[in-house]
Amino acid sequence: MAALNAVRGALAGLSPREKRLLIMLAVVFGALVFAGLYWWSSMKLDAIERERADTIDALRTIQRMRPQIAARNARRDALLMRYHARAPALTSFVEEQARAAHVQVSESQDRPATPVGRRFSERSVSIRLRAVGIDALADFMDRIEAAEFPVAVTSVRIRRRFGEANRYDVDDMVIATWDQVAPSPREGAQAAAGDRREGRAP
Repeated sequence: MAALNAVRGALAGLSPREKRLLIMLAVVFGALVFAGLYWWSSMKLDAIERERADTIDALRTIQRMRPQIAARNARRDALLMRYHARAPALTSFVEEQARAAHVQVSESQDRPATPVGRRFSERSVSIRLRAVGIDALADFMDRIEAAEFPVAVTSVRIRRRFGEANRYDVDDMVIATWDQVAPSPREGAQAAAGDRREGRAP
């Protein structure tokens, strides 16, 4: 109360010119405060509008890409299904495909299985072919990679036979397959616990 009286006394002691200047300063200060509040609120609204527009664009992009996402998921599921079928003995499989393609396997050597990460192991066989035509070789390789289980030609070394047209020797062709490894009891228990937490049926 004393402070308010002091302010009133100070204002009463001002001349008319000083009072006008004080009023003008108060008006300018009020205008600056209003302009600052307006600018701040405009910035906030612009940020909200930009975020809303970005969200709408993202949703539209997802909507447009649904067919591609579905196709990609279908390819992934088909690939995973291939790993459910374990490949037979590679040497027997390779020789069967070679006979179908009219190719003679002159030598084959199974390689020891090697781990690939924690969930897969790789089996492979190295073979040699002699005096094979390029069309028969292409047919043989296509038959290998068209199998229902995961198998592929991972490396090949070819040289042309001297003095023979369209005849080649394959000195080293490696054909590999990948088998799923059963999880350890600890990993199986952890996966089952994760399924229960996520509400999935075992």
